[in-house]
Amino acid sequence: MISISTLIISACLAVFSVWLFADYFILWRAKIKSHFVWNEMDIYWSLVCLLPILLGHFITIWGNYFRATNHFQHSISKVTTPATEKQRISFWERHDSYFGYTTKFWWLVGLVVTMNIYWFILTTVLSRDAYVETYGYIQGNLRSIAYGSSQAVLLDTSLILFLVLRRSMLHALGFTYPEIIPLHRWLGVSMLVWSTIHVAFYSAWLIMEGKFVSDIAFTDKSRGTRNMPGVFAWIGVVIMSFFALPQFRRWVYPVFVYVHRAGTFVFFIGLIMHYPSYMLWYYMLPGFILFLIDRFVPRIIQARTIDPMATCALNTDADIIRVKFTSPEPMKPYYPGDYITVQIPGMGQIFHPFTIASYWPEDPYSMTLYMRVFNDSKWSWTKKLSERCGTDDRPILIHTNVEGVFGDRRHDYLKSETMVIFVAGAAITTFMALIKAVAAQIAASNDPLRMQLHLVCTFRTRSELHAYGSFLHQITRDPRFTSWLHVQIFVSRPDKPKTLMGAHAYVVKNDIQVPSQIKKKDGKNFLQRTGTRLKRALSGRTAVNAPAPIMTSVVVENAGESLERFSSAKPTAETLDDMKRNPSIAAVMIDPSSMSPSSSPSIEINPISEKPSRAMTYHDQALPTFQASNADAVSKRLALLDLFTSALLVLVPMAFYYGMRAARFEGQPQWCLTTKSKDKWTIFVCHWTNALVPGLVHTIAMLALGYFGIAVAKKIHMRHHQCASNNIAKDIEISGAHSEKQSVEGGNWDEGDVVYTRGRMDVRKQIQALVDQGVGMKENGEGLTTVFAGGPEGFVNMIENQVKKAAWVVDFNRETWAP
Repeated sequence: MISISTLIISACLAVFSVWLFADYFILWRAKIKSHFVWNEMDIYWSLVCLLPILLGHFITIWGNYFRATNHFQHSISKVTTPATEKQRISFWERHDSYFGYTTKFWWLVGLVVTMNIYWFILTTVLSRDAYVETYGYIQGNLRSIAYGSSQAVLLDTSLILFLVLRRSMLHALGFTYPEIIPLHRWLGVSMLVWSTIHVAFYSAWLIMEGKFVSDIAFTDKSRGTRNMPGVFAWIGVVIMSFFALPQFRRWVYPVFVYVHRAGTFVFFIGLIMHYPSYMLWYYMLPGFILFLIDRFVPRIIQARTIDPMATCALNTDADIIRVKFTSPEPMKPYYPGDYITVQIPGMGQIFHPFTIASYWPEDPYSMTLYMRVFNDSKWSWTKKLSERCGTDDRPILIHTNVEGVFGDRRHDYLKSETMVIFVAGAAITTFMALIKAVAAQIAASNDPLRMQLHLVCTFRTRSELHAYGSFLHQITRDPRFTSWLHVQIFVSRPDKPKTLMGAHAYVVKNDIQVPSQIKKKDGKNFLQRTGTRLKRALSGRTAVNAPAPIMTSVVVENAGESLERFSSAKPTAETLDDMKRNPSIAAVMIDPSSMSPSSSPSIEINPISEKPSRAMTYHDQALPTFQASNADAVSKRLALLDLFTSALLVLVPMAFYYGMRAARFEGQPQWCLTTKSKDKWTIFVCHWTNALVPGLVHTIAMLALGYFGIAVAKKIHMRHHQCASNNIAKDIEISGAHSEKQSVEGGNWDEGDVVYTRGRMDVRKQIQALVDQGVGMKENGEGLTTVFAGGPEGFVNMIENQVKKAAWVVDFNRETWAP
C-alpha cells in the first residue's frame, strides 16, 4: 500500500524531472528582461524547481523517522507467516545476475541517460542553424556540438550532489544509498566525457578560426580571461576522476576525499567564471542546499543527543576496536543495516561510516560499533585509532563527533523462505541486529515460523570469535536462536602465541574444534605445532582469575548417527594427562572419518550441569521489539527538532541569496549588457560579480549557520547533561577495578563454548550442501532464497563468483567494505 507521503514525494520528483526536460525552453530560449538582477525567471524557478525539491525533502526527513519503523515492522512480520503463503521478493527489488543491481536501479539509470541524450541533442540541433549561418558549415557544427555538450554538463551538475544524500527522496521510493552511489560515480564519468567533448570541439573551432592562442590565455583583449577558468574547471574534473579510480580510492581514502572536495570547489567556481550567468545557480543551488542540510543537520541532532565522550577498547588479540556511544536520553531508533559516520578530533576531518552492531530495543541509550584494525597502510585510520584506545578490561574515553543515524535499507528480502549469510570477520556486525530482530519477532508472534536462516562465518583466529561480545555465544546456545538459525563458523589461522599464554587463554580454551578436511602443509596438527606453551595454557597453568567452565558434551548428528559414532575416537595420552591435571576441560574428540566431505555435521552443545546458569541460557536478556520499546515516541520528538533545524538552514541563507539577486552592484539593471564601450576586464568583473556573489553569499551563510548550530547543540547538551561524561568515567573506573570479574556482554563469558571448524571455508562445498538440501533450486523459481555476502571486496567477489558458477537461483546482495 502506497502512503500519502510517498505519493507527494513522487509528485515532487516528477515536477523536478519535468522542469529538467522543459527548462531549456523556459530559461534559455525565452526573452529575459533583466539578465543580471531579480526577475520573473527567479519566480518560475523558485516555484517550479526549488519549492518541490524542498517540500519533498522535508517530507522525506519526517518520514525518515517513521517510515523505517513501519516498513521494518511490515517486513519482519513476514518471517512468521505460514509457509503455505508463498512470498517472493518483488520484481523491482531483485538483483540482476551479472552486475548485481536491482531492477529499479536500472530504471533510474535509464531516466538519467535519457535526460543526458535529450539535452545534448536538443541544444545541439536548436543552435546548429545559427552557428552554421555565422561560422560556416564545419565550424558551425563544431561550435554547436561544443554548446550541446556544455548544456549536458549543466544537467549533470544539477543531479550529481543529489545522488550522494544520505537522506534522499529516492530513498523514500525504495532506493538505497549503496544503490545510488554507483550512479553518482557514473554521472561523474558522464561529466568528464561531456566536458572533454566540449573542450575538444571548442578548441578545434578556435584552431580553425585562428583564435586558439589568444582565446586560451589570460588576456584582456579577448575571451581568454573567461576561457581559462573553464580550462581549470575541466582540469579539476580530470583530477577528481583520476583520484576516484577504485584502486586509488581504496588505497588512500583520505587523499581521495580531500582531492574530491577541492576539485568540486574548483569545478563549480571555474564553471561560473567561464560562463558567468546567474542561471547556472538554477542548476547548482538546489543540490548545494540539500547537500549542506544533509551534512549539518544529522551532526546537530547527534551533538544535541549523544555524549561527546565515547568509550574505546582494543582487543589486541583479535585487532578489533569496540566503541560505545551513550546518551542520557533515548537515541534515534536505528534498524538493522543502519550506520553512522564518526570523526575523531586530531585524526583528520573525515567522517568514516560504520554499521551499528547493537540492537536498539535492547538499550535505546547506547550504540556499539566494532571496527577491524587495518595495519596494511600507514594511512590507516583504524590503526591510528587503535593506538589511542584502551584495552578490553580498561577502556578509555575518547572525544568523538557523530553524524547519523542513516539508514535506507529495504527489507524486502525478509519475504524469502531461506536466507543465507556469508560473512568474513567484522562484517558480522552488519547482521547482528537483524538476527536479534528476527528472534524478537519469533518470540513475540503466535504465528508459525517460516524463514530458515543459515549463517556461515569465517574468522582469522579463535580470539576474534570473542571480540564481538556475547553475540556468537548466544546464537549458538540460546534456544530462541538455535531453533531456526543454522550457524557454521570457520577459523582460518592459529592464534597469536601471546593469546594462548596470556590473560585471554581461559576464554578460548573451551572452544570445541571440529577437524576440517583440509590437508596440513607440514602434516602436523595445531596442538603439535604449538608445543609446550600451548599445553601449559590449556592445562590451566596460566595465571588467570576465571572460574572453571562447566563440563560440556557434544552430540553430533550426521545422517541419523549420533554419539556412538565419535565415542570410538580415543583420546591421546597427552589429552588424558591434561584432563587429570584440570578436570574442568572437556576433551572432545570427533572422528573425521565419520563425516562426509560434502556435508557438515549438526553440532549441539549440551551442558552436563542440571541447572544451567542464567548467563548460559540468556533468559534474563530479553529481546524486545521496536514497538515494545516505544520507538515512535522517540522518533516524533527528534523529527520535530530535525525539521526545525532544517527549515532554519534553508530560510536564512535563502534570504541572503534573494537579497543579493535583487541588489544592483553596478549602475542600471542592464549595465553589464550595455557597457560595450568599456574594456573587456571591466565587463568580465561586472559579469562575475552578478553571477558569483548571490550563490557564494548563500553558501557562506549556510556554512556559518551550520557550524554555529553544531556548537550551540553541544552547549545545550552539556548544560542539560553535564554529569553524563563523569558518570561514564566512573563506570570505566569501576570496570577496571573489577576486571577480574568477566562479563558475558564483554565477550569473556565464563561458561559454555563456541563450536568452530579450523581451516578455510570452502564456499563451493557450502553452496553445494545447501543445494542438496533443496535451497535455491531452479524448480522452486526466483524470489524464494536470498544470499548476503559481507566482508572485504575480494571475499564478496569470491562468493558472488561461486554463486554464478553453481547456477544458484538466489537473489544476491553485496555488503562490502570498499569505500
